[in-house]
Amino acid sequence: MIRRYRKFVLLLIISTLLVSQPAIVAAKEQLASKPVQLKVFLAPFLSFRPFSMAVEEGFFAEQGFEIEFVKVSEAMALQAMARGEIDVWAGIYTAGYLNAISRGANIRVVAEKGHFAPDGCPSFGLLARKDIAESAKQPDQQLMQGRRFDVKIRSFEEYFLDKFLSQIGLEPDQIEKIVVPPPAQMSALEKRRIDFMVTTEPWLTRIIRSGHGVLWKRVQDVIPDFDYSFVRYGPSILEKNPEAGERFMVAYLKGVRQYNQGKTARNLEIMAKHTRLDKDLLRAACWAQIRNTGQINPQSKLDFQDWALATGLLNNKMPLEKMWEPRFVEYANRVLKSGQ
Repeated sequence: MIRRYRKFVLLLIISTLLVSQPAIVAAKEQLASKPVQLKVFLAPFLSFRPFSMAVEEGFFAEQGFEIEFVKVSEAMALQAMARGEIDVWAGIYTAGYLNAISRGANIRVVAEKGHFAPDGCPSFGLLARKDIAESAKQPDQQLMQGRRFDVKIRSFEEYFLDKFLSQIGLEPDQIEKIVVPPPAQMSALEKRRIDFMVTTEPWLTRIIRSGHGVLWKRVQDVIPDFDYSFVRYGPSILEKNPEAGERFMVAYLKGVRQYNQGKTARNLEIMAKHTRLDKDLLRAACWAQIRNTGQINPQSKLDFQDWALATGLLNNKMPLEKMWEPRFVEYANRVLKSGQ
């Protein structure tokens, strides 16, 4: 009697599973077809345009994403990412980012988003006021001592400037560092409120065209092959959904590869749409150099950290693995190589 009962129960379980299996499969398919919503920090710089291309060409959609671009300050983006409110944060290298990691924030660099190729065009540069540039053929200690420099402090821009000053025998405290928002830089030069500035595209080309500034030093001539901008993931991906991080990277690198096709008609169309810049300016501007593979130059991170420690902007030295997680670009490159 007991054996018959057990056999009956076993048959009932098997039949229930067989009947419910199609429903389980259907539920999984429905869940898989629902786009994953990700919040991505976006800034107005040209190096962010691979994200725009990945949206316009459907690369994010084919990976199952619905992207919401968040436009806030970098400081606010860092705080929001640490809280898990922003999933992807891309931007320049800053001491603030390193300090957040040293305090325990689970944020990792996962891909490169801009570097200074020695043979590339200058996407960043040190500009001199035109009358200063006309008074000397090259930078020197006497010319630059005591001058006012517009530079984004605590970032790779200040790191570059300090390196450059040391080459001509100046200490950082022998100049005056101020911060001018990019839209006001041209006016500041024209009205002689600043003497030199570190700036990027499209402001670099605009200022040179205006005649108020002259390119004085290319950044890659001082820190060649330096990675200055990165894609970063926060805890919402690293801890909760690393699989989404892998698929996001596939879409991002496809956007990078289209971006690296250069100033094609289609790329200019997308760039103009997402920057609201004139195509003539976009053709003239230097587009940031970004590696197709997304791989970083680890030495850049270590050199910047050493500078941040030496200048008192960072208290603790960290191993590279605490700052960088390579698994996502490695996965994406395998997928793209296989043609999946």
